[in-house]
Amino acid sequence: MLRCMQILVLVLFLAGCSAKQPTAYQVGEKSFENEDFLILSAFEMQNIGNYKGAIEIYRELFRRSAKINYLVEALKASFSYKDVEITGQLLEEALLKAPSNSEIRRLEIGFLLKQERYSEAKKRALELLTKDKSTINLKIVGSIYLIEKSYELALKYFESAYIMDSDESSLLHIVDILYNYLGKKNDAIALLETHIRVQGCEVDSCFKLIEIYGKQRNIDGVISTYKKLYFRFKDERYAKKVVELLMYKKDKRSALKFLEKSGYNQEMLLDLYASLRDYKNAYIAARRLFEKSGDVNYLGKMAIYKYELNEDNLNDDILKSIMGKFERVVAKLHDPLYLNYYGYLLIDHNIDIEKGIGLIQEALLKEPNSPYYLDSLAWGLYKLGKCKEAKEVMDRIGKNITEKEILEHIRKIEECIAEDDIR
Repeated sequence: MLRCMQILVLVLFLAGCSAKQPTAYQVGEKSFENEDFLILSAFEMQNIGNYKGAIEIYRELFRRSAKINYLVEALKASFSYKDVEITGQLLEEALLKAPSNSEIRRLEIGFLLKQERYSEAKKRALELLTKDKSTINLKIVGSIYLIEKSYELALKYFESAYIMDSDESSLLHIVDILYNYLGKKNDAIALLETHIRVQGCEVDSCFKLIEIYGKQRNIDGVISTYKKLYFRFKDERYAKKVVELLMYKKDKRSALKFLEKSGYNQEMLLDLYASLRDYKNAYIAARRLFEKSGDVNYLGKMAIYKYELNEDNLNDDILKSIMGKFERVVAKLHDPLYLNYYGYLLIDHNIDIEKGIGLIQEALLKEPNSPYYLDSLAWGLYKLGKCKEAKEVMDRIGKNITEKEILEHIRKIEECIAEDDIR
């Protein structure tokens, strides 16, 4: 099956079966009045898959102009039409008209390969190479040897082509032979890495390196290559892969540096700043997103990060700024996170305990079992001197509590109840 695929790829390559403008279209002056129209008609026929129609038009063009290019285009189209008899007739006619034309000779090789006449194809390819030592002919000979499983010989010809043009297709053939057939895996990797370093990160070569790194479980190598792809092509799919792999490694710092440098996914950057307790940069990122989008969710995050950033040196001006942001947010969003945060701030700083309790009760309507919201409500009740009610609320949290702040609140509530009992 692999051999058949290799032959098919080589035949298609030789036939030039891509939907591109025919080379015949760029041939000198017009030989007759409607030549341009017929060329475009043939091209359109190929585009819609009507290769028989295209062949007929190209033959008419050749008959009326005697330009060999038209016969070549007819021959190419016949490979897609898949009629062996027509291809054979066109090839015979083309060789008779231009026996030394390299392109026609290459199409002859493709025809022989399609007929599984491998020895004849190799003979013609080697003959052509003695007359025309071009990279394309070197690759054809290399491909035929690869089909024959003569890997050392195939390698020799692809290496010669690569020395001449540093082309990615030659490189990938060399890597394939070294890695998959000759067992020289380290040589294959070294060649790929060198090519990428010198020529830049081309898509196919970089994905081949990613594939190999993946087989070797070299995650750092995969990440590094995806970074190269992203910074060359600015495709967000590559940036997403980088971040996913870094987060898989639990390397938040490296993910942060990449997001800062790339500009990709600023919301994720914001979340990473927050998770690393870098509230200064988190605040800046939230502000930037708020200014860009007008989404008050980011304003709420700004309020939280400003509070966390200034927790040890809060003053009236800072509190006023934070409260102003929360007021705008809770009026529009009614998000339990912001309702609780703002409510707790009002309670803990003795600004408006009643209002704070009201905000937290609204949050609990949406998330009635949240231990954090229950703790905030209990703390508000404690502040109002309703210690027994506070204890009842705390009891709803359960016993598996590890957060220091909640444990401290429980201790104070229990002390309050004990003092009440003494009195």
